[in-house]
Amino acid sequence: MAYEIVWTKRAAAGYENIIYYLETNWSDKEVSRFVVETNKFFENLILHPELLRKSAKHKDLHRGPINPLTILTYRIKPRKKQIELINIRSARQKPLP
Repeated sequence: MAYEIVWTKRAAAGYENIIYYLETNWSDKEVSRFVVETNKFFENLILHPELLRKSAKHKDLHRGPINPLTILTYRIKPRKKQIELINIRSARQKPLP
């Protein structure tokens, strides 16, 4: 059975910041490509929740790249069949504490 993706406020804000950056500095084609790429990644994540590595510091979190420039942090909630997206950020940003 596939999992459901749940967005935290931080993850939604990070995704919106990336979209805003792309819209401001790149073409509509690049924005569209990013959205399609992330949607495909999330479709794969729903089917394979253990797709990314567990965090070394926080054993209940998974962290890794969506693409070379975007990092995702998430938590799996097996009882609820949910994947909680904690943070999405540009790989060029400093990680949050």
